[in-house]
Amino acid sequence: MLKNLHLKTFNLFDYLREQQRQYMSVPYLLADKDAYRDARVRFPFRTFTYGIGITYSGGGDKFRIGSMDYEVKTGSLTTIGPGIVCHWMGDYTAVHDTVYFTEALFSDTLRVSFLKSLPFFMPGGNHVIALPPEQVAELSTLFGTIKTFDKDKEVIAGLVYALLMLVKKYHNLQHGKAQACGSHQEQLAARFRQLLAQHFAAQKDVGFYAAQLHITPKYLSEVLQAQLGKPAKTLIDEYIAMEAKSLLRQTTMSVQEIAYTLGYEDGSYFAKAFRKWEGLTPAAYKKL
Repeated sequence: MLKNLHLKTFNLFDYLREQQRQYMSVPYLLADKDAYRDARVRFPFRTFTYGIGITYSGGGDKFRIGSMDYEVKTGSLTTIGPGIVCHWMGDYTAVHDTVYFTEALFSDTLRVSFLKSLPFFMPGGNHVIALPPEQVAELSTLFGTIKTFDKDKEVIAGLVYALLMLVKKYHNLQHGKAQACGSHQEQLAARFRQLLAQHFAAQKDVGFYAAQLHITPKYLSEVLQAQLGKPAKTLIDEYIAMEAKSLLRQTTMSVQEIAYTLGYEDGSYFAKAFRKWEGLTPAAYKKL
């Protein structure tokens, strides 16, 4: 994971707040399909806040987080935390409710360590899960109450905490089912994604991740191809490409600085790899 970078060129939270001026003075905002339609963010971006969203109808949009592609459709619960690079692959016009908030929302009531302990907010976590209709209805009811009190920070803090507890409950239920009926290969794929989020800048070789999982590189790629639809090397490259594109668009760092940050001592090697991934040089992408 990348830390302590000055990533202030583009901040989705601030960008959406500028469009909805009523949220400028509070550490949260509510977003719906109109907010995303007007924002039209079409490039990979790093998040600085926590976000919880539920899709009610429509959808089928692709949402890439790291190197993982999710289909967001009716009943999808989406969670994202700070420091994660993601990319909406379409316009996301589905009917939904989303709340974004920063740690400052709970500054008087909750320790930040609680938020950092929730795996669905962490890089490599399970960021999109499908909910049954009854759970979607529960979230809709709670979001309705949040909208009613959206100008009262103290009340919103309590309601968002209740939302966190509900989301945690849903994830725990699905995690329990996955452990009960999930295969060993599914567990390997999940662990690989977590390791990749932690070590991508320093470790780009499939062998490193295979060794961490106590399996051969060949078997790791076979597992990931079966579970995620891509071999290990492709997933590693796509993860690094997402990070690179975020740094190129969200910071004023030079290409050489970005190459070094991503673990490339030779900037020309990074440029060659990026061109292979994207079909253009890092400098050309930065100017888009």
